[in-house]
Amino acid sequence: MRIILAAIAVLVFSPAVVAGELPLFASQETLHLTLEFPVNTLLRQRDERPVLDGVLRYTDDSGQELALDMSMTTRGKSRLEYCSFPPLTLDLKRKQLEGSVFEGQNKLKIVTHCKNGSQHLRYLHQELGIYRAFNVISEFSYRVRPLRITYSDTDGKRGADEHDAFFIESHDEVASRHGMERSRIPQLEVMQLDAAQATLYSVFQYMIANTDWSMIKGPGEEGCCHNGKVIMEPGTQDGWIVLPYDFDQAGLINTRYSAPAEALRLKSVRQRLYRGRCLHNDQLPATVDLFNRKRSEIEEAIIPEGLNKRTKRSSLKYIDDFYKIINDPKQLEKKVLSACLG
Repeated sequence: MRIILAAIAVLVFSPAVVAGELPLFASQETLHLTLEFPVNTLLRQRDERPVLDGVLRYTDDSGQELALDMSMTTRGKSRLEYCSFPPLTLDLKRKQLEGSVFEGQNKLKIVTHCKNGSQHLRYLHQELGIYRAFNVISEFSYRVRPLRITYSDTDGKRGADEHDAFFIESHDEVASRHGMERSRIPQLEVMQLDAAQATLYSVFQYMIANTDWSMIKGPGEEGCCHNGKVIMEPGTQDGWIVLPYDFDQAGLINTRYSAPAEALRLKSVRQRLYRGRCLHNDQLPATVDLFNRKRSEIEEAIIPEGLNKRTKRSSLKYIDDFYKIINDPKQLEKKVLSACLG
């Protein structure tokens, strides 16, 4: 297992690999949906995380209109508090999904538009791009599917609203794709992590200037990990993989509500801080080589459609600054190798 995972630096996610698997994430085309449920009730009771029944409607590739029973609830932490329209969890009935685009994918996270306006639409598109960029460099990653959703309020209090969004692949599905299983361990030891994948994870987070994560433990009394989920080969005690998610605090996006943890003593989320482990420093040459070889693909993925020219330019400049650091031996030593966590 360790030998296979140690080669992660040369493994690249390929849509062709998954083309014969479950259909929802085999395509990157925008999926148009109508979600009919008590939207007004959900928004009023968001903090209580109500579970509300409804119907999902969409048109399949043959032109047939399908209606699937569903339930909906809110999720998230900072976005649940900040967003006018919080992130959602969609639960479908397994028996209705056979032969549909949702086959095998009954429980899905939806990243929503959060608030109206072009600024929050940018946040959404940039986070989608970050997920796709991680797909480029690691097969151990959550796939995403862009959506255009019409929200129809069965309470009759709100008019129909149409917004961009995206699905995130489930933890179980990522584990299943790799013949692995999920773990709910309270805390990890550094030695249990696959070194190559952990280094790739850390350098990626450094590239996008995200410090809102941990591969070792969760926040407070929660289990491992903070903005990450663990997958493992059954019966193993090392070579474990942490899957990153929730990138809205990344400096690359620079949301209005993002802020670095006070303990990190950073002036803003735009300031990069490497949080990889010193134990894994020997993995950095191979990781840097991977990032260099995949630079054009990373940049293409991380700049999705929908961004204006100004945002594209500033994003590419921000990524270019990262590449200047990792390709300058002095800066790499000072800002990465010597900044590692013990």
